[in-house]
Formats: sequence, C-alpha cells, structure tokens
Amino acid sequence: MHTSSGFFLMGLHRLFDLIHKKFFFFLILAYVLAALFPETGLELRDITLFHWNLLGVREEITFPIFQLFILLFNGGFGVKIRDFITQLSKPLPLILGVFFNFIVPCLFVSLYWLISSPWHNPKERYDLFVGLILIIAMPIAGSTIGWSQNSNANIPLSLGLVFFSTFLSPLFTPMIFQAAKFLGGSYEPELFGHISHQINSQFLILDIVIPSFLGMFARLISGNVLYEKVIRLIKPLNEINLLVLIYSNAATALPFIIHKPDTDFFLLIGIVVFLLCLIRFHAGQWIGSLFHFGEPTKRSLIYALGMNNNGMGLVLSNAVVGNQPSIILPIILYNLFQQIMAAAFYSSWTKKDNLLGTSKEGSTVIKGKQLTQKFKNYGSVNPP
Repeated sequence: MHTSSGFFLMGLHRLFDLIHKKFFFFLILAYVLAALFPETGLELRDITLFHWNLLGVREEITFPIFQLFILLFNGGFGVKIRDFITQLSKPLPLILGVFFNFIVPCLFVSLYWLISSPWHNPKERYDLFVGLILIIAMPIAGSTIGWSQNSNANIPLSLGLVFFSTFLSPLFTPMIFQAAKFLGGSYEPELFGHISHQINSQFLILDIVIPSFLGMFARLISGNVLYEKVIRLIKPLNEINLLVLIYSNAATALPFIIHKPDTDFFLLIGIVVFLLCLIRFHAGQWIGSLFHFGEPTKRSLIYALGMNNNGMGLVLSNAVVGNQPSIILPIILYNLFQQIMAAAFYSSWTKKDNLLGTSKEGSTVIKGKQLTQKFKNYGSVNPP
C-alpha cells in the first residue's frame, strides 16, 4: 500500500513538473482540444456549484466563477506583506505602472475605434471593440509575479502592481465601460449598459477584491514554514486550474472559427490584438527607460503593462455576453499572445543575464542593486 501510494505521488509530482516546464505546450493543447472537442468544456461552464448571499447580494456560483475565486485567492496567498510594504516606500514605479496600465490600452482601443470606421461590417467592428474593452478592463495578471521571479525582476514591485490594479478595479473597470459606451455611440448602447450592470463595483468587490484579500490574510496567518509546504501544491494546481479555465471558455469560441470561417475578420482580430499586446509590453520598456529605472524595475513594468488577468476576463465575458464567439475570441488570442511575448522577453533576458554572469540564487534571483550595477557596467541602463 505504501509502495503504491509512493508511486502515485511520484507520478503526480512528475506530471506537475512537466506541466510547469512545458506550460506553453499545454496552453496550445488546451486551445486545440477546445477547438476539436468543445463538449466537455461547455458542460463545465454550465455547472452551478451553489448559491450564496453576501452583503445582501444573492449570487450563483458557477464552476468558472469558482475557478476565478481560486486563481485570485492563490494570487493573494503569494503576496508577502513585508515585501509589499517595502515597495510602498518607493512608490513612483508603482504609481506609474498602475497609471499607464490604465492609460496606454485605453488610448490604443480609442484609436482602433476611430480608424476602423471604414470596416465593411459594423457588427464585426463593434464585437472586436467590446472584446478589446473586456481585455483592458481587467487588472494585471497574477502570473506576472512568477515571470518576475524567473526573470531577475523587482518582485515587490510586481506584487504591488498586481495588488493595486486588482484593488482599484472596482473604480477603473466601470470607468472604462462608461467611456466605451460613450465612444461606441448609438451602436448597441444597451450592450455596455448590460455589461456595466453585471460587472459593477459591488460585483468586483465581492468576486475580485475579497478573494484576493482572503488569500493575503491566509498568507499572513500561515507563517513561512506552512507557506513553503502549501505553495508547492498551490502552484501546479493553479496552472492546471488556469488550463481548464482556458479550455472551457475557448470551447465557446474556437469551434466557431472552424465551422464558420471568416478570414478577413479573424485576420483583423489577430492583427489588432497582437498590436495591442506588443505596444503594451514595449510601453513598460519605454517608461522604464524614460524614468531611468534599474533593470529589475523595468522588467517588472514590462510584464505588468503587457499581461492582463484574462482568466478573469474570460469568466466575466461569458457571464455577461454569453455565447458570442466574436467577442470572446479577442480575449483568448490576447492570452495566447501575452504568453508568447512574456516568453520572448524572458528568453532575451536569460541570454543577457548569462552573458553578464548573473547568479540564479535567492528568492529574487539576484538583488536589484547588484543587477542594476551589472547592467550599468555593461552600458545598457542607468541606475535607479
């Protein structure tokens, strides 16, 4: 019995390790399965686990909403309060990151709406607009912390950016929806009215902020020893949870591409979404260079401005617009593109760090001042 359980645990550990090391492969696999075998994903979306009344609000907790709760709780559980407080003593990168994460994508989507007026199909143009709004209205992805840990970045800054963008989402998200309703004019104004009604500040506090705070509170009371034990299980389960979430939501959109191909519209979605992703990633780089931040801070800004919580975006989009593939598809593609961009930057930095002899020891891989000094000597960046 002992032997069989030992083999089972060893096999489970190897599976978790494989998913972690080959996450991008499994991400692509989730998309392929959603396109070819969507039935299971659609069934998962229809599962209602329970109902609850909280603060006078009755809410139906579906399986995707529960998955979102787990993602946000685990994200909060990864926040080390001491590191978070340390970052508050140097608030400029934090303020700039949150501000430009709001401004840059809003400007891009506004520009898209203005220059896309000649597009031959108004509904396609508007559906892509709605999809873009649902992308940019989401807070910074919690996965940026993991990328920062692996890339010699400023981890306390990444924690602060994820926390504050999530904490401020009840303010920023309704503002973005109202601006989109105004910008979209008379074309289906009731759609954004419906979205604003569904994803209001009360909803965001209950389903976004509270799970994040509960995770932070759990981290605070767990202590370092228990945390180190639990986090080994949380990380792989979080990755599996995200893959299932992506599969179940992609199942509503990707079969649409196969059965009802619309080449010019899909090409438009791909180009616009890729440009949004590309500009956001490089905006972090430009801001870091403009304000002469050190290399670790610049890397955190690049990840933060480029990566949105699209797991949350997928759940909310399905909740408020239902089965509308042309709206959900941009969110699915952005999630794919942001993983590709993050991996590309990570690969570039790894080569550069190896060239400079960067150590990979310690929780932040290398202290920010040491890394900045290496890049200063190399002549590629100014110190903070």
